[in-house]
Amino acid sequence: YGHHIVILIIGAFFVAKAIETNNLHKRIALSTIKMIGTSRTSIMLSFMIATGFLSMWTSNNSTTLMMLPIGIAIINREKKLGADVSGFAPALMLAIAYSASIGGTGTLVGTPPNLVFVSTAQELFPEFEPILFTEWLKIGIPFVCLFLPISWIYLVKFFNIKGNLHGDKNIIHKEYDNLGDMSPAEKKVAVIIVFYALGFIFRNWWSEFLGVSGFVKDSTVAVLAAIILFALPSGKTNKNGKQVRLLEWEDAKTIPWGIGMLIGGGLAIASSFKSSGLIEWVGVTINLEGISIFFILVFVVTFMIFLTEVNSNTATTAIFLPVLAGISIAGDFHPYQLMIPATFAASCAFMLPSGTGPNASVLASGHLKIPQMARVGFGLNILAILLIVILFYFFPLALY
Repeated sequence: YGHHIVILIIGAFFVAKAIETNNLHKRIALSTIKMIGTSRTSIMLSFMIATGFLSMWTSNNSTTLMMLPIGIAIINREKKLGADVSGFAPALMLAIAYSASIGGTGTLVGTPPNLVFVSTAQELFPEFEPILFTEWLKIGIPFVCLFLPISWIYLVKFFNIKGNLHGDKNIIHKEYDNLGDMSPAEKKVAVIIVFYALGFIFRNWWSEFLGVSGFVKDSTVAVLAAIILFALPSGKTNKNGKQVRLLEWEDAKTIPWGIGMLIGGGLAIASSFKSSGLIEWVGVTINLEGISIFFILVFVVTFMIFLTEVNSNTATTAIFLPVLAGISIAGDFHPYQLMIPATFAASCAFMLPSGTGPNASVLASGHLKIPQMARVGFGLNILAILLIVILFYFFPLALY
């Protein structure tokens, strides 16, 4: 099953690159920002909604880097007009970074830790049903829909954001008008993305209808979408007069191939835990008698969130998910009760630039400093711990 996960994430990266290359992501972002209010708080919310949505389907880093120039343009316009941006500037930058991380948890392909969990779970517990794209939506979408507005309110209150922007409509409308009408390439990519999403959601139905349910996986959908993107012409020609495809290898070869290696390494760790009997040893050695699953869950979520402040979230999940599986055996409860919350926690590092790519990207904008990010992020980390524990302990959203 692990090779399907690696193929799935590579296919998803191809699709994300096509969205970026054909400028569709910018149109989606600017359209969202245009639709929501003119106040500073509304602009922050619109950035968070657009960034969060895009991060469900594209790289969190790519989404952040795409949104940053728009946000910086608004901040610079405010400064030229003499407005005080001492609070608004860092708030908007952090809104972009945080929503990119939160949005990535919404779908199976949104961020690598999600796929690490799915592949690790299948490797360790082949008797469980594989977790499908649609199954992950049942836990990912509720988390995003709850945590995104919570983080928005938190940022607004922390920085005391209020009042309207000066000339914000001009900036957004000018940026949007510069895009012009949707190009044939954008329209084609948009149609492919719609069928790409529907292909995941209704995979069981259409695979059974075609009589190929035994051969089709989520990775099949991603690969088919990637093949179509490489095959269809964009309507443009290069300097040599040759037809340009919706996705060219020169663009696609820059995708982060190392993520596939990280996931493969995580699978190797999980396999070694199982084959060596280490999981059973952990289960027998650790004595959790009399300790509530609630306190174990709080400790695990807190540990994962603060560890990923200084370590790769993908590597952290790859290393510790097998350990948590062993702890679950020791506590005689379903392994997903720890593994799923830990996976979400790995995407909730908000304090330091080393925590996530989006954090590092917004720090480079020059509109906030590390101590400021740490103070804001610490509070949001605590809120993330509370939300994850509440969702996965008091409400049975997890897949068990």
